[in-house]
Amino acid sequence: MTQQQPVASPNHRTTKGAQRLRNLTDVAAELFLERGFESVAVDDVIARVGGSRRNVYSHFGGKEGLFIEVVKQLCAELAKPLEELNIAEDQVRDGLSSFGRQLLQTVLQPRTLELHRLMVAEGKRFPELAQAVLHAGHFKGTEILTAWVKAHQGNRTNTLRTELPARTLAQQFVNLVVMEAQLRALAGFDPQPLPADQLDAIVNDAVSTFLHGAQAKRITHEHG
Repeated sequence: MTQQQPVASPNHRTTKGAQRLRNLTDVAAELFLERGFESVAVDDVIARVGGSRRNVYSHFGGKEGLFIEVVKQLCAELAKPLEELNIAEDQVRDGLSSFGRQLLQTVLQPRTLELHRLMVAEGKRFPELAQAVLHAGHFKGTEILTAWVKAHQGNRTNTLRTELPARTLAQQFVNLVVMEAQLRALAGFDPQPLPADQLDAIVNDAVSTFLHGAQAKRITHEHG
């Protein structure tokens, strides 16, 4: 099936016109996340925000174009907290803790979980969008942390080991923080939002495991 591409929007002459379009995509986002792509009609969106089908088709080319624009906006929303996080000057443990906490909070937000479910359901129809969601969350987090790890590998204290690539270390930390918590949330095992003490425990365990590894320290016995 050929995807409809959004029609290039003209420059909006009024703030009111731009806000009207934003209201339309916001409502469409809520409907798509709640019902999925197939169960939402253009008329459903219009019924909530007003306007006309002609307006939707002139700006987005139809329902598929509207869906594409909505997912792009949701991806930008997903990536923003990580892009704005500043841990450049933090010590290693503090930086990892701050990053891990923000990453986990972002991944476990109800809206993020709904977006994840939506793109699993619609990934075959919209593979590029499914990949965009992955890039905005998991890959974006790994990219940001990779740069931070490289900086700490290259400083004079050599705080982080250098025999492994920075990206490998970043991927391992992201997986330690996110993997099980995300799967449990998607499957409905844990209450959402996750209580702060549970979230902190997940991050603290991930930081400790990452920094010290899973190998037990060897105890040397002195023989008299």
